[in-house]
Amino acid sequence: MDIDEDALKNFKNSKFNFVDSDGNDVDYSNLSDDATYTLRDGDAVVQDNMKAQNVVNTINNEYGKNVNV
Repeated sequence: MDIDEDALKNFKNSKFNFVDSDGNDVDYSNLSDDATYTLRDGDAVVQDNMKAQNVVNTINNEYGKNVNV
């Protein structure tokens, strides 16, 4: 479960963030399959009860894309 460096950088610069079930910021280098995570837009919950693989896929798929203009 590797997060692409560029994708992670892009994600961290976005308005979204992940928190763990206790509301703490996520350590992306130490995601646990035993934990659940919440994707937030500020204080608003976008998606709840995500597993580590979902976090990785979301960041890689949504923020690792190159946009041609």
